[in-house]
Amino acid sequence: MTTPAGLAEIKTYADGIGPWKRFIISTKGSIGADGKAVDMNGDGKVNDADATSTQATSLVADAHKAGLFVHPFTFRNESRRLAADYKGDAKNEYLAYYRVGVDGVFTDFT
Repeated sequence: MTTPAGLAEIKTYADGIGPWKRFIISTKGSIGADGKAVDMNGDGKVNDADATSTQATSLVADAHKAGLFVHPFTFRNESRRLAADYKGDAKNEYLAYYRVGVDGVFTDFT
């Protein structure tokens, strides 16, 4: 449903989409020689803080082209849920998504 054809179909019954934020900007971590994700920040846990964000997909532009609003989910102010390149500051994540053109967001921390 995230292809231009799928978005055109969604437009027949909806005004917008609420995709998981990783469909717009994903994250990429490192895999060790053992085949397991690497705890890059050394806190003993592997989570989003051990990964960096990737380049944005075309989903927002494609949805807007189809006439749809885009409100991704779920944004949180927790360091473990923020990619390392956001430096533990949720505002940096919000800025990245608004720069891509999202119309709004779903968050647990307003």
